Amino acid sequence: MSGMGIYGLSGSGIDVDSMVRMGMLNKQNEYDKMYKKEVRNEWTKEAYANMYSDLNKFNSVTMSTYRMSSTSNPQTVSSTDSSVVTATANADAAQMSHTVTVNSLASNAYLLTGDTGIVRENDSASKSIYLEDVLGANALQPGESITMEVSNSDAKDAKKATLTLTYEQIYGNKQTLNDLASAFKKLKDEDGESLGLSASYDATNDAFTIYNKDSGSANKIIIKPLDVKAAKLMNNLNLHSVEGGTMEKDAKTFTKDTATAVEGKDASVTIDGRKYDNLTSNKITVSNVTYSFQSVSAGSSATLTVTQDTDKIIENVKKFVEDYNKMLDALNEKYYEEKYKDYDVLTQTQEKGMTKEQIDKWNEKAKSGLLNHNQTIGKMISEMREAIYTPVESVDSKYNTMMSIGVSSSTDRGHLTLDEEKLKKALAADPDCVYQLLTSSGEKVDKKGKTYTDYGSEGVAQRIGDKVMDVLKEMKDYAGTSTEDDSSTLGNLIRDMKTKMSNFKVMMSAYENLLYKKYDAMETAIQRLTYQSGYITGQ
Repeated sequence: MSGMGIYGLSGSGIDVDSMVRMGMLNKQNEYDKMYKKEVRNEWTKEAYANMYSDLNKFNSVTMSTYRMSSTSNPQTVSSTDSSVVTATANADAAQMSHTVTVNSLASNAYLLTGDTGIVRENDSASKSIYLEDVLGANALQPGESITMEVSNSDAKDAKKATLTLTYEQIYGNKQTLNDLASAFKKLKDEDGESLGLSASYDATNDAFTIYNKDSGSANKIIIKPLDVKAAKLMNNLNLHSVEGGTMEKDAKTFTKDTATAVEGKDASVTIDGRKYDNLTSNKITVSNVTYSFQSVSAGSSATLTVTQDTDKIIENVKKFVEDYNKMLDALNEKYYEEKYKDYDVLTQTQEKGMTKEQIDKWNEKAKSGLLNHNQTIGKMISEMREAIYTPVESVDSKYNTMMSIGVSSSTDRGHLTLDEEKLKKALAADPDCVYQLLTSSGEKVDKKGKTYTDYGSEGVAQRIGDKVMDVLKEMKDYAGTSTEDDSSTLGNLIRDMKTKMSNFKVMMSAYENLLYKKYDAMETAIQRLTYQSGYITGQ
């Protein structure tokens, strides 16, 4: 505050600043009430945002895992010859044995320098990495270049690109075999799409490699030199075709305007008597079992047996209980968090007289209990507990509750425990019980043909997910999803209160000035009276 005039000249002894402060006290108290309410709303919004984040992660990351069949009903597959074939099975795979014969493996189109290494026209530069030594010192003249057309297929719509190396690149910039490999990897067709080829140079073994990243006979490497020098460079790389780990005896020959092609190979397998040909990869999924081929069977067969992974199911149920308890405990902690009524929001004036450490300790108490007995949090706690105890009607056995498989509450706040022996017995009697208890969709069709979700038939993980989504929507509507300004109920309250406080500040300033003018006039009047009195008495 600052005075509007010069006080004390009259000799009145009036402390004007103190009188103004006293006059402003009610206004300041009104402002402080608004300030405290606005700060508490911001704290509440932050508390909601933290809980929203935890619940959203719990539903979209943690609980979504238990809605997957691979978690609630994992299968394991054993192979009598894992060097030939291995497999994985999803929850819908039949628990039975399958006979597999690998007739041939899929392979990539693959070119590799032969045992004698790369040929260099410069005899004195053994194992040199520079293209000028591979091609020869005088192979090109300034301004000349070598060019080749490269493709990944001989189909009509095959991707084609042109690879060009200039005299300046080879002899001026001293490009290397590594640069050539990089050029092959970067090849793109006229539409800017990658050819899907890769290449590399191994200095230790003096070997150059080119391969198509995709396997199968349709995926090729086709190189067509467009000049004699391009053909010479490719021939000097001494490239041999490699298939199934075996290198072709003779190197590939490259000539001007002639395309030299190398293609991948398709896989062929026989599963349970049925033959599958023209496979472009060494994987195939049949009847919910995914087979991975490792080597050719050589006339023999491997037997793969699908069984339920009971140990994994028990482990996953145990993890479900832990994750559920962690979320429920966090909700209960906020719901029952102690309120400290003696710790209100500090005003700005109060904070000026405190250290940062004192402020932090005070605010820790003041923020405690912001969500104490919060209706939305209480609703989520109730929904989580109800989801556990309500029977799942879609389960086709007596194991239709979580309690029947050994999951039950150990405290009055819903904390769960697991009886593993009871779970093992339930799985032995009904192998699908956990799968159905957790993941049943609960979808039904009414008389009008409309699909709806029936809570009683819905699995526990599905129920929790649905209820969390409902609560998240409520929280978003009321407090938004973060501490940022938004159109939520709290967001609007905070924004409106800030506007009200700003306007009130302007009014307070005007009122303060009015008080100073009032006391300025009073001081002037007293001074005038004092002057007149002195004049009359002759002083």
